[in-house]
Amino acid sequence: MATKPSTGKKTAAAKKPAAKKATKQTAAKKATKKPAAKKTTTKRPKVDPLREVAWDVYCSFDAEDATPAVQLEFVDGYLETARDRGIAVDFDTALLYCAEVLDLEESELRATCEGHARRLAAVRGAASPAGELDALLALCGDEGRHGESFEEHAARAVRDAWPRLGPELGRRLLAGRQDLRMRNAGPFATLAGFETARDVRWLELEVTPDCDLAPLANLTRLATLRLVGKLEGFAVLARLPKLTTLHTQANATGIAELASFPILRVLDLVVAADVSIAGLLDLKHLNLLILQAGLRSLDEVTAATIAALARKKSRLLRLAEHEGWPLQLTLPYRHTPGYVDINYR
Repeated sequence: MATKPSTGKKTAAAKKPAAKKATKQTAAKKATKKPAAKKTTTKRPKVDPLREVAWDVYCSFDAEDATPAVQLEFVDGYLETARDRGIAVDFDTALLYCAEVLDLEESELRATCEGHARRLAAVRGAASPAGELDALLALCGDEGRHGESFEEHAARAVRDAWPRLGPELGRRLLAGRQDLRMRNAGPFATLAGFETARDVRWLELEVTPDCDLAPLANLTRLATLRLVGKLEGFAVLARLPKLTTLHTQANATGIAELASFPILRVLDLVVAADVSIAGLLDLKHLNLLILQAGLRSLDEVTAATIAALARKKSRLLRLAEHEGWPLQLTLPYRHTPGYVDINYR
């Protein structure tokens, strides 16, 4: 009798066509599979160090309008920054990058710089006092940054010439001005000639410690004075009948002299940490005191003085928060940016 084929053989035989079918399907899938996309690496653009310098200087200028004074200081700042970074750049190349960032034509920026250089050279090369005086007046035609009356190079040239030409230069440069801001000039050793600025209402000035302030006593319309460099010798300013606001530094003697000012209402004062402020109690008409008194500890005299000043409810005291000691006071206060206010309204 014939025997039936085994089950195992039959199963294997049945699987063969299926295996072939699977192989065909896999091959078809492989044939239709898209090739893998090649990875592309994006290269970072190269940074132009000369352009980077220009933008860094621009940020430090806080987006000011491109006045002649800004243009001049921008180019100076660009060259100085490049030098500090060890980057060699000539003046013509610097002008190209500065003009680009300031949104100016290169020819316009060049005209400003070269015109200023010619006027400055005329001052330095003047052969006579009369020639120097005329050259200085021409140089002072442009205002400075931040509201200064003269561009910085011009203000410093005026300061340097003042000991020789002060009276005549004051008569021709300062007469008739109501606002005179010259802290960018640096310290004046003498103020002889400033008495000609009789119409000035607002004056900002830096002087040497031994400079005589007597000429300022003639400025009878002066209401606001910002004075840097003196710690005492203010007594002559008590003759100013309209001086209500004073920004200055002082030692104990200087504070005592301020008590003689007839109507001083606002005092912005800087004193060293070891200077007693007890003399401020003698300033009877004071309504606002802004005090920076150094990194002192809160001693009993300082605490008692501030408490006594605060008893006048109409007197606002503004103390520098970063100095620390105002926060130790037991008086109620509020915070304003950078300051502690006592008797705030």
